[in-house]
Amino acid sequence: MGDRLMKAHIIGGQERGESKQLPEDGWKGAYESGEVKEPPYALAALAELYEINSTHKACVDAKTTNIVGLGYKFVPILESADESERQRLEEFFHGCNPEMTFTGVMRAVWTDVETVGNGYIEVARNGSGEIDGLYHVPATTVRIRCDRKGFVQIRDGRTRQFRALGGEPIRDAGATNEIIHLRKYTPQSSYYGVPDILPAVAAIAGDRAAANYNVSFFEHNAVPRMAVICEGGQMSQELLRQIRRFMESEIKGQAHRTLVLEVPGGDTKLRLERLAEGNSEEAGFLGYRCANRDEILMVHRVPPSKIAIVENANLANSKDQDKTFREQVVRPEQRRVEFKINQMIREQMGINDWEFHFREMDLSEELQQAQVAEIYAGIGVWTPEEIRAKQGL
Repeated sequence: MGDRLMKAHIIGGQERGESKQLPEDGWKGAYESGEVKEPPYALAALAELYEINSTHKACVDAKTTNIVGLGYKFVPILESADESERQRLEEFFHGCNPEMTFTGVMRAVWTDVETVGNGYIEVARNGSGEIDGLYHVPATTVRIRCDRKGFVQIRDGRTRQFRALGGEPIRDAGATNEIIHLRKYTPQSSYYGVPDILPAVAAIAGDRAAANYNVSFFEHNAVPRMAVICEGGQMSQELLRQIRRFMESEIKGQAHRTLVLEVPGGDTKLRLERLAEGNSEEAGFLGYRCANRDEILMVHRVPPSKIAIVENANLANSKDQDKTFREQVVRPEQRRVEFKINQMIREQMGINDWEFHFREMDLSEELQQAQVAEIYAGIGVWTPEEIRAKQGL
């Protein structure tokens, strides 16, 4: 074969190698000493998923808005409920945080619950021991004590102890403020929760890889992967350098550029061949990304219409999906949080005539409920006072 040996040279940039070392964990000493319990999964990695996948973020935001973001009301437990207690609750929840509303606090807390599986509400007391403040504690900065008596926060190299709401003081810990812990149940841990997205982590990784591939494709002006094949000769080092420079820098960011190759000898042939068909790959990527999106929606149990996906949607099935979403996802979570807040209201604030409820219905449903109430009132099933009580009035 001699100088007629056929050679193919792959032209393209090589990704720089990256260190695989694990970063130093500020909690390592606390885990080893048995002070706090280690979560089943890395909380920082789970939190990062919220910022790198649009479907996951949209689902988390939709659930947060519908579960804790539509406001709240106070409902009387007894017909003779003390109005002054309701006024006290209104004043407390209205001024519980100097920087944000109670709804804003709960949105931050529930975003943590949906992204890392755990959310923490700090409860502050005044000099008289009365509860006078509620604050969001970033979930990635908190760990649970192994003795279950409280929580530890490490932030910017500083450590702070908290005790469970209404719990016994922690000896020698200096824990003055308390925490309400909200979590997504998992059979893997009796200390921590895990988020709904966990089973779909592979879908997020695959979707990100597909998106990065497409970005790289368009960064090269939509030029597909190609091989430069030389037949009947051998390319010189200078020719190789010219081709490499053109592929790596000249074509990148500059459309409609042309490479002219001069090849000596009549028997030598150069040709460029595509390594894949763009149309079939594009269709495959589209289907793959849709499948990933659907898997993320499935684990969150969020209907597509809630994140502005209207494919194959109509008014009837959208209403059915919304109803299922509220009944099976939103309301059960609202009841869990309401239980914790009402426990605080009864046991720590001494208010027994009123209950805290999240608002959950839109205007169209309120109209339907009003029509139902009118019918029941007309046949004597409900009294006007009972109807007002159901509306928190």
